[in-house]
Amino acid sequence: MLRLSDPETLADSLRDARVAQRSALYDAALELLDGCEDWPDALVEQAVLLKAETIGRRNPSDALAYLAGIDDLFTSLEGCFGRDVETGKLYAAVRDFSSAESRYADARAGMHAVPHGMHTLAYHELRMRWFRRECDPSAPEAQLAVTHPDPSIASAAYAYRAWLHAGNENYTEHVADLIRAVKYATGPAPVDVGTLATSIHALAQVSFETADAEGIAAARLASEALAWTPDVRVAQFQMIRAFGWDAFMRGNPGQAQWAFKEARTLAPSATWRIMGHLDRAYVARISRNEFWAMEELAQADALAFEVPWEASYGEERQVLVALSVLHAPTDAPRAQRYATMYSRMGTESVNPALAVHGDKRATGHKQYAQGRIDQMLGRREAAVRSLHEAHAIFEHASFWYRATLAAMALAELTGEDHWRQAAIKHATHYPDCPLASHADESVAREHAMPDQLSPLQRQIARALWSGADVEDLSRRFSRSIYRIGRQIESVYQAFGVTSRGALLDEARRRALI
Repeated sequence: MLRLSDPETLADSLRDARVAQRSALYDAALELLDGCEDWPDALVEQAVLLKAETIGRRNPSDALAYLAGIDDLFTSLEGCFGRDVETGKLYAAVRDFSSAESRYADARAGMHAVPHGMHTLAYHELRMRWFRRECDPSAPEAQLAVTHPDPSIASAAYAYRAWLHAGNENYTEHVADLIRAVKYATGPAPVDVGTLATSIHALAQVSFETADAEGIAAARLASEALAWTPDVRVAQFQMIRAFGWDAFMRGNPGQAQWAFKEARTLAPSATWRIMGHLDRAYVARISRNEFWAMEELAQADALAFEVPWEASYGEERQVLVALSVLHAPTDAPRAQRYATMYSRMGTESVNPALAVHGDKRATGHKQYAQGRIDQMLGRREAAVRSLHEAHAIFEHASFWYRATLAAMALAELTGEDHWRQAAIKHATHYPDCPLASHADESVAREHAMPDQLSPLQRQIARALWSGADVEDLSRRFSRSIYRIGRQIESVYQAFGVTSRGALLDEARRRALI
């Protein structure tokens, strides 16, 4: 127990708490600050502000409640400035922008009483530009914020300015500012791990999407320099997934699978563990290893059964889209259940980070997800409309991975060679990209199927050469064994065979498996 009469010990505790918070060790920081409300006047303002900021890293609402309860502890101009700035930041985090503006207005009265107060307030005004969707990267506050002497604030300022560039659809400068943000990870001064983790993930993701090798290299370098902790695990998980997909798109499926395996071990929730299985299932399917793909899907299904999906939010819900898309070729009923669940909960906030600042890519993500759902549910015209809009957005933004997926989906739906060619063109932005040949192969496989097969019979055929038996198919498609048997006979007849073994041989001959 720290003695209140020992100011040197308390000062050491405050210093160590700052280091812990900057290192994204939030429990350690809070433990060191326990009881700080009763510390001597010389330390109490700094301590409670640090405690509020640490609480806010996890729950801004809790931090606002905490600050409201200790308002009387702030008496100095410097303390009141810090309180107003922190309160404004927390209000912005909970999307109460009018209250945030009001607290920043109060802070302006004291900004000259603290070191670098003008730079600090400029940084928070830059954040408010992002929230208000006022995308002017050349605004005075943006230029002032990136020159802040505190490297943590300067790094974060570059990241926010990057999103202003994205709001103007200037993705080249978007990546350039994110590179500037993450370079602080290898600088001489320690920088806030939470801030850097978010920026490194953002850089890895956008660089993978746009086939920007320089951005990927910068993200990798920064990630190796950062001391990752459990408090930033979501960003680490998402970053490693982006590295995995970049490796896959550049023709390194083995490296991609190892990255996905590592990401799955770091997955911060059951929902994200499911996505780890689905990443591996997708790469296995592209690599023509259907048995492996079905194994990963089975594990994903087992986890999905336990997830309270109504409590999920934002990007986590895209797991349902991935489940639906991957099941569609062999298990339409299961695909439809996942698709219906996603539609019932709504497709808003598919990517909250993009949606906050009105980035058109948020609309692209939403339309792609909706198009795939409509495709699974058999709503062909609606699917084509949504996928066409998604493709236009992603192509304009040079998001080549997403543009490739949208074009491939349109090629499958319409059979038009224009979309097949578009998919191949987009994929070739990545050297040795397997999707370039997959676009051709997927269309060729559809043509290799006998024309007389119904959609149900096509699924049964794929399920048969994936290892399903009659009982599995009866449960899967809610039909009696007798009716499934009749459908299998029709599949055999269409392929000109009389047994399952012969069906597999014929499927191989047609390059269907």
